[in-house]
Amino acid sequence: MTFPLTIIEPGIGQWRSADIGPDELPTDLRFHDDSSLNPQDAIFSARVTAVDNTLDMAFLDLGAGRTGSLTFRRARMLAEGQAKKISDCVKEGDRLAVQVQAQAAAEENKAYSVTARPRITGRYVVLEMGKPRLNFSKDLTARKIKDLKELLAPLVDGSALIVRSRAGDVPLAAVVNEAKRLIEVFTTTSDKPGLLHTWSPAEKALLSAPDTEGGICVEGGSAQADLKAIAAKHWPDLAGRITAYTGKIAGFEEYGVEEAIEDALAERIDLPSGGWISITPTPALTAVDVNMGGALKGMGASEAMLVVNLEATLALMYHLRFQDIGGLIVVDYINMSTKGSNRQLVDLIERTAREDKVPLQHTGISAFGLVEFTRKRSGLSLRDRTEYRPQPIVRPVAMALTLLRKAARVGRSKDVGNLIIAAPKATIAWLERNKTVVADLTKVTGRDLILEQSATADVFIRR
Repeated sequence: MTFPLTIIEPGIGQWRSADIGPDELPTDLRFHDDSSLNPQDAIFSARVTAVDNTLDMAFLDLGAGRTGSLTFRRARMLAEGQAKKISDCVKEGDRLAVQVQAQAAAEENKAYSVTARPRITGRYVVLEMGKPRLNFSKDLTARKIKDLKELLAPLVDGSALIVRSRAGDVPLAAVVNEAKRLIEVFTTTSDKPGLLHTWSPAEKALLSAPDTEGGICVEGGSAQADLKAIAAKHWPDLAGRITAYTGKIAGFEEYGVEEAIEDALAERIDLPSGGWISITPTPALTAVDVNMGGALKGMGASEAMLVVNLEATLALMYHLRFQDIGGLIVVDYINMSTKGSNRQLVDLIERTAREDKVPLQHTGISAFGLVEFTRKRSGLSLRDRTEYRPQPIVRPVAMALTLLRKAARVGRSKDVGNLIIAAPKATIAWLERNKTVVADLTKVTGRDLILEQSATADVFIRR
């Protein structure tokens, strides 16, 4: 097997793919969800069900029980004249094509965020609803542009078509056929809300394959045959790269992808010198903490600090890419006293940031040793995909004291009956151990107290 290569793992509801670099280590990890589970980027025929000028938002029926939310900013393009509020753009009963922008809202049982300017990214062309125009990548030759313009110009009506650089590597017919296929989505009408377009997980896996000469290795003979057929029909430049994976164990195991996922989700990521970093997501940002650990062994303090910071930068840049971490990232580096060391660190940050395929910017090192990065989001990160962070759990003693205060108030009511405190097992155990507070409550209320184990905490009177 030659490297680099891409390994594709078919699955039920979700396919996965990973790129393996020249050093035979996984560099990129991608998830390709079925639209029935995650409709992000899918295009729907929608009906406006409500318009709220207070929220400056419209709500839409996407079909199959899905609800979409359209903000005024994203709806403004629909207005024929000047628009000052959402009702100037849409009204109840309107039908329009929309594209789902975000996945997370649906997981919170909220409406999907949608846009009224759908955009479909194919392998050779990108189609966007809006003013008609035809643009070409600057990497295409003048001859290729001339030939494609003659064929594509008659097709552009009511949408913008951008021809990508990959179009230069395939026959004209492949580019034109993809353009027609995508334009058909925008010209399709539907009498009721529902799905208009989405890529299948198999198509998503092929579309995400990097532009290299590396092979595309597919697990499973039938899946490999299906992908070859898709590529031969739609994306001929990929057809010759697709091969069957013949290993004895799963491809993600063979090439270390599963191990890399496990390491990425660990509470700490060890560095070669003995230091370590932790990557902690919060609602506002991702915090990265750099720690010395045992790195001082065999080195002076200044040297150890620099080595750990440099190793941390390499590890961070790898994990930003592998875990697909986006948004604001704040890194708390170890403070270094020498300007030369700080310069070396900044040089490494700038060099490795340029190697990221996703736009990545940084602020430089602050007086407190902090560096802020911003990285464009492309979806959910690995941790957000695999972990759910529940609400903080109240400490048993804090819950018990809160229930005692409430029980004292409830117990003094005129209702007749026993006083009941229901709470989780740990809280009930605390109350049973601290018999004096229970006795004080009985004395204050003049009622018999019954402790009951329950998943939720409550205080009430039972006749």
